[in-house]
Amino acid sequence: MQIKAVLCDLDGTLIDSIPLIMRSDKAAIQKFGFKVSNQRLRELSQLHSRDIAYYLMDSTRRVFDIYKFIAYRRSLFVKLLKKHKANKLWFKDSKEFIKDISCTLPMAVITGSRHKFVETVFDKKTFACLKFIITSDDVQHKKPDIEPLEKAIKLLGLKNKDIIFIGDSEQDALMCQRLGVKFVAKIGGISTENQLRRYNPIFVAKTFSEIKRFIALLS
Repeated sequence: MQIKAVLCDLDGTLIDSIPLIMRSDKAAIQKFGFKVSNQRLRELSQLHSRDIAYYLMDSTRRVFDIYKFIAYRRSLFVKLLKKHKANKLWFKDSKEFIKDISCTLPMAVITGSRHKFVETVFDKKTFACLKFIITSDDVQHKKPDIEPLEKAIKLLGLKNKDIIFIGDSEQDALMCQRLGVKFVAKIGGISTENQLRRYNPIFVAKTFSEIKRFIALLS
């Protein structure tokens, strides 16, 4: 097996933003008069604001203003980012991984986050190592739809079999499964190791050092 490019998720994979996402989700859900278990909260936090609102509506048969929910959730997340400094969210080995891998293989990021958020996270030096970043603003259909991954592969001019995708969520895994792309599971993000293993990843790791050694064997 040989790979020609590496694609990577952002939230929960490169940066430790999941706790902030879950805090904003929980506060928004409670603000609108709902309660969910911690396990359900983790599952919902993989979704976008609109999908969370639809879940709450469908599961309770209660209608509320979806746009107010979305605006409130986003405002909470922005406040948390400002408080915790978005550029400080990086896992300790993430930037080194990007730098090292990009020296030998094309590397890009696919994220469900918006472009505005990505701009606050990346410094110029790390951004320059990437071929591109595909955000939720760049596609009509977000993960787990195949559109973001399909677009990335076309931009790279490669075939599905030439790519590996590194992610921390079932959304990432399902997207890869649907398009036949090799999935590397990085645990410690939104989904558990058991949840990720259901999708038969080609490798499971806790750190980017492990993933870097694995890529070296494939290249």
